Amino acid sequence: MKNDNSAAEKIEAPSNTGLSAQEVASYLKANPEFFIKQEDLLADLSLPHKSGKAISLLERQVTILRDRGGDARQKLNNLLENARNNDQLFDTTRSLVLALLRAKDVTEIADVAQDQLSHHSNIDSCEVILIDKKGLKVAGSVRTESESILKKQFADVFRLKRTHCGAISKEQTQYLFPAQDNNIKSTAICPVISNGDVLALIAFGNQSDSYFNVNLDTLFLDFIGHVVGAVIANQQPDSAQ
Repeated sequence: MKNDNSAAEKIEAPSNTGLSAQEVASYLKANPEFFIKQEDLLADLSLPHKSGKAISLLERQVTILRDRGGDARQKLNNLLENARNNDQLFDTTRSLVLALLRAKDVTEIADVAQDQLSHHSNIDSCEVILIDKKGLKVAGSVRTESESILKKQFADVFRLKRTHCGAISKEQTQYLFPAQDNNIKSTAICPVISNGDVLALIAFGNQSDSYFNVNLDTLFLDFIGHVVGAVIANQQPDSAQ
């Protein structure tokens, strides 16, 4: 009898021998079959519930497993959503690269980039702003701005030379997207780079205030910035000097 009840005595031990709850938990983890041999004890155990009623250990286990299953489904849904977004980004990038390779000059490069990127499902507005450097030749409605003004407005983008996502001021948003009438709530500002030199900025806007956030993976956007920069540099060699 003493050997048969030794496990049960260990469960009661915390109040008698000073065993900690962690030690009891460790024992049960190491002996998951314990309650199979202690059916009477299992039947006597009950746990508090949010409703105020006590529930059996088995009911509690079912609830925990159900909650874990819900968490697993949510994680799977998040992974699938990220995969769909990556597929869309890949398609957008592929179409953009092919169109850029056909562009004949910097004006067409800027127009192609803005047109291609504006049609992505998660981009509500896209603006390409070229830095007005010596030797730059553009026509039409292509936006240009002096490097000093852009550096003053978006210093972190020039300093880090990578896409910046997150909150910016209303004045900055209005500057980037003058036609949007304050509909843009979150932004991603991608530097167009060649040989370490920033040649332009591509600004992406979304009407959700949380879409472009500091935790967003900017791998594709940074890649786009380098591709556009390489094509511009090929058309205007002096602009990268």
